[in-house]
Amino acid sequence: MNLRIIQLGITHLNECVDLDQKTLNGLWSRFQWERELIEPNRICLGIIELETKKLLGLCSAWLVIDELQITFIAVHPTYQRRGLGKFLFSELIKYSKSLQTNHINLEVKKNNEQAKAFYKSLGFKTVGLRSNFYKDGSDALILNKETLNKS
Repeated sequence: MNLRIIQLGITHLNECVDLDQKTLNGLWSRFQWERELIEPNRICLGIIELETKKLLGLCSAWLVIDELQITFIAVHPTYQRRGLGKFLFSELIKYSKSLQTNHINLEVKKNNEQAKAFYKSLGFKTVGLRSNFYKDGSDALILNKETLNKS
């Protein structure tokens, strides 16, 4: 596959909503996606297949002073376990370094072993817990990765 990382904008709204629905059962509303794609302190990167222009994965984050807070990451179910999530996340980490961030933070469901293993492989460490964080009452682990002058 011939892939490219792109900055997502409001023109990608329908694709983001669709990918969210396919991967996380519509975690966010259309309105939330609009905000994510237009607000200046938010970063949305996508991975597209160049021939079809299909959005295969995306990640979004908020820039808060010198920290990047990951808010969403997903890869289309058909393309999972092919390294696309790692490729996308690596580009986000590179991008965050250009913004002089010191840390990347995110939350992950405490019982999501697959996601925890993925983040650990990228150098994230568990730094805390948020009780009853998700709509279903699940707890979230808070993960952190230092970024400034580190890989």
